[in-house]
Amino acid sequence: MNFIISKKAIYLVLTAFVFIFMAGCKKNKEFDLRPNLNVSNDQILANRPFIYAFQILLRAATDSTLQSTLHAEIDGATVNLDVKRQTYTFLFQDTMSSDSVRRGGAFVATVDSGFFHKGTTMKIVFQGYAEDGHVVSGKDSIRCNGLLNDDYLYDNFISEARITKDSAHNIQFRADYKMSVSRIPVTYGTNQRGLTFAGNSGGISSGGYPFTSSIENALIFRQMCPWICDGLIAFSITGADIPSGTIEFMAKIDCNDNIKYDFTGNIYLLRMMNKFLLD
Repeated sequence: MNFIISKKAIYLVLTAFVFIFMAGCKKNKEFDLRPNLNVSNDQILANRPFIYAFQILLRAATDSTLQSTLHAEIDGATVNLDVKRQTYTFLFQDTMSSDSVRRGGAFVATVDSGFFHKGTTMKIVFQGYAEDGHVVSGKDSIRCNGLLNDDYLYDNFISEARITKDSAHNIQFRADYKMSVSRIPVTYGTNQRGLTFAGNSGGISSGGYPFTSSIENALIFRQMCPWICDGLIAFSITGADIPSGTIEFMAKIDCNDNIKYDFTGNIYLLRMMNKFLLD
């Protein structure tokens, strides 16, 4: 028996084969993004307390009320200055700060000279301090390298840091940052200044994923905005289905808390408010 197969039938068969092949390829391209999401979220949570501590210490060091009376309220924190011991104590009593993070406990910053003096070293010690219930511990050391052009430059070394998310999960974190503070104050309350962060970090996320990261575009803070306004963090997760990704801060024009995760084209748009990143 002879069979005559039309061109149309051949086309339909080939089309069906292509769809089957594409479906197989699509299945093979399905990735487990949980390591990427876990590392991205945990980097936000790990960076935030140390960046915030430097920000509020800068505000305290330039607050005229605190310098004259030794007591002030800054961003919901009770701040006390001990001139003899050269310490700033920041006390939070379940306080909602301007960046919508609920803070409790305290941390103490020891500044061995003026905040803007070249060679000044600063040590920050956390004392039961927590952000949204996540307890922070670790060693934070800062050194002023003096003035370059219109910026004061600082080295910030964070070692042995731990952020406890719950009884079974914690983030291990370390970082080596380069920071700059604009010499010319901008108008916002009491001498709030421009601030940038750059450098590298690494650790182990709460899901057990080792990671390293680098700030590719400096994290930028503007006056009158409590969130990171701009900047890009690139990270690497050895052994993950997608071993790299980026975290981009999106408030380039307006003040907002939007961030974007990009895992080689797998994009997630998230916010830092309302505990979106705490899972």
